[in-house]
Amino acid sequence: MTKTIRIDATSLSEMALASSEKETYVQLEKTSAYRIGVGARANSPAQPSFFVEVIINLAKDNRQVDLQRLENALPCLKLLKARGYTLTYEDGICISCETTSPLQDPSEECKAIKSIVKEANL
Repeated sequence: MTKTIRIDATSLSEMALASSEKETYVQLEKTSAYRIGVGARANSPAQPSFFVEVIINLAKDNRQVDLQRLENALPCLKLLKARGYTLTYEDGICISCETTSPLQDPSEECKAIKSIVKEANL
């Protein structure tokens, strides 16, 4: 059973507007293999944009190559790419995946992404 993810879009928008960077980010879930978070950018006070970010660690903490993790990550990365996420390397052993199109309901997208990541068995 998938846990319902509730995100207060109004609160995220307000935090982004109050931030000097005009952006805010909230981490929703973190494991040794991945991190999922959601954020808001205050492009304009009337219409903030929301984004979902997934960071996928390609190696364990000891930085040893984990072929099984790489095999499991590839289908997940392909699904994220197909959903319109940009994929970029981060810190050499992580891939940052972020939405590129504005989200109307970040809660629904987070729920879908959590399901994709869980199915990948990372």
